[in-house]
Amino acid sequence: MNWDIIKTYVALTLVSLFYGVNYSVLKIVVPEYVGPYGFIVFRVVVASAIFWIIHSFNREKINWKEDGWMLALCAFTGVAVNQLLFYKGLSLTSAVNGSIIMTLTPVLVLIWASLLIGEKITRTKIIGVILGLIGAVIILYQPDALLTSGDWRGDILVFINGTSYACYLVLVKPLMKKYQPMTVVTWVFTIAILFVIPVGFHQVSAADFSSFPPKVWWSMTYTIVVVTVLVYFLNAWTLVRVNSSVVGSFIYLQPIFATLTAILFFSEVFLLKHLIAAFFVFTGVYLVTLKRKHQKS
Repeated sequence: MNWDIIKTYVALTLVSLFYGVNYSVLKIVVPEYVGPYGFIVFRVVVASAIFWIIHSFNREKINWKEDGWMLALCAFTGVAVNQLLFYKGLSLTSAVNGSIIMTLTPVLVLIWASLLIGEKITRTKIIGVILGLIGAVIILYQPDALLTSGDWRGDILVFINGTSYACYLVLVKPLMKKYQPMTVVTWVFTIAILFVIPVGFHQVSAADFSSFPPKVWWSMTYTIVVVTVLVYFLNAWTLVRVNSSVVGSFIYLQPIFATLTAILFFSEVFLLKHLIAAFFVFTGVYLVTLKRKHQKS
């Protein structure tokens, strides 16, 4: 395994770590201080401004006639639908339902990649995805929480969200090969503003930002700078180097990091199921990232 691949896998692991921690951090902000849609507007607008500051040092021209529609589609699937439906879906269904449904994302990435760009689905990848799915369900399953406690409408919204993000991971890959990752994510977030403002403007305008305590500002900073700017850039950077299905498979690590965060900082107890789940997840991710010597990732 060469150094380039190691750096890519480290980047994908960090993405899952940042997302995993964010499940706990986000609870500090939403919905007590700002509504979910309002926070998304704030998040997308501020992240876009940061992307433009970074992008200004090395501007790259976009062929709008050829790629404008694809950038708009990526903004719609990867930012607008992804973030808006995720928050709305979780507000309607149970956390258990939402978490388990989201573990279908790597499977959906595999399907979209095969349908849209002809990415080969190997037996090893299928086994890896199944093992990762088993591990994620083990860590998320709670005997005391009934799956029927969620609203089916929320379940559908979370599923559409996962389908949309999986589609984004596949659609954005050709753009990453044509342009620099920072150029792509800058325009994706800029265009996404047009989609999220009509939905969340009322909530963001109703928020009393002057009353926010320091912990809320720190939490928002983490979500915007780390989980939005850094994570979207790292995902874009890795898509240049590995298949969409490999990027998607690392999503299975998020429940592991989310649980570790809860254990370390929120006094959650470490159980045997966490160890078993970790084994399935890491084995699954390993199999998805495994490739034959004559194949390129």
